[in-house]
Amino acid sequence: MKITKEVKTGFIVIITLVAFYATYNYMKGKNLFAAGNTYFVIYDNVNGLSTSKPVTVNGLRVGRVDDIKIVDDVTPIYFIATIKLDRKINFSKNTVAQIHEPGMMSGAEVRLLLDYEGSLAIDGDTLKGDLKPSLLSTMGDDLELDQTKSKLDSLLVVVRGAASGVDKLLNDENQQNFKEILKSLNNTLISFGETSKSLTKTSNNANAMIEANNEQLKSTLAATENTMNKFGEVADKMSNLELEKIIRNFEESSNRLNATLEKINNGEGTMGALINDKELYDNLNKTSKNLEELIADLKENPNKYVQFSIFGKKQ
Repeated sequence: MKITKEVKTGFIVIITLVAFYATYNYMKGKNLFAAGNTYFVIYDNVNGLSTSKPVTVNGLRVGRVDDIKIVDDVTPIYFIATIKLDRKINFSKNTVAQIHEPGMMSGAEVRLLLDYEGSLAIDGDTLKGDLKPSLLSTMGDDLELDQTKSKLDSLLVVVRGAASGVDKLLNDENQQNFKEILKSLNNTLISFGETSKSLTKTSNNANAMIEANNEQLKSTLAATENTMNKFGEVADKMSNLELEKIIRNFEESSNRLNATLEKINNGEGTMGALINDKELYDNLNKTSKNLEELIADLKENPNKYVQFSIFGKKQ
């Protein structure tokens, strides 16, 4: 049977595609010819784990992480990782699939902590998951621990300083001063108590004296009140007599004034004549006016009325 070129070309293309597919999956970490089982692992935190990451046993790669799914329809959420082994390895269901970082620069991987007690794990079983803190996270925890330790050391320094201050405050000299202050305060309180007792005693004596002389005090107060009342009555009588005398004098003066005014109105006396005689009043006004004019003319023309001569009076 003769194979045509077309068939040969087809076979070459198929083989090329298969090889390319196998190479592609190999580069992704998948082994198309793996004979091992597939297992599921549940994690609360995958710590950066991704698909195609190695699965190792005692440092040897025996498989890969095929898939990671998040289950977020429950609280709290969790992750289901699917791991596929390249070879058949027998171990029990108690084996732990632990996420760890083998180096500072390497990513997260899965290593199987094999356990052989109990029933064997079969294809499709679910293994226990575990997470080992990375070196960086451990360093971060150590850094936080160092910071906490530093803060505690600072606090201890402050506490020691305060304790030292208290020790200085409570040295022998200050303690003696405190004792003297307390003693002085105690003596002051005792003296205050004695003074208070003395005041109480004095107050009691005063109350006793008041009670003993109560009747006498009442009599003295009554006599004083009676004397003051009599003095008020005398003062009232004296005031009334003086007021009556003033009123009587005022009435007499008023009567004399009325009599004088009546005489003036009747034309009696000089004042009455001046007030009631109109002709005399007019003559007095006229004379006063002429006198004023004479005085004014005298001031203006004094030579008219007085003449002087060095050689005597002219003939």
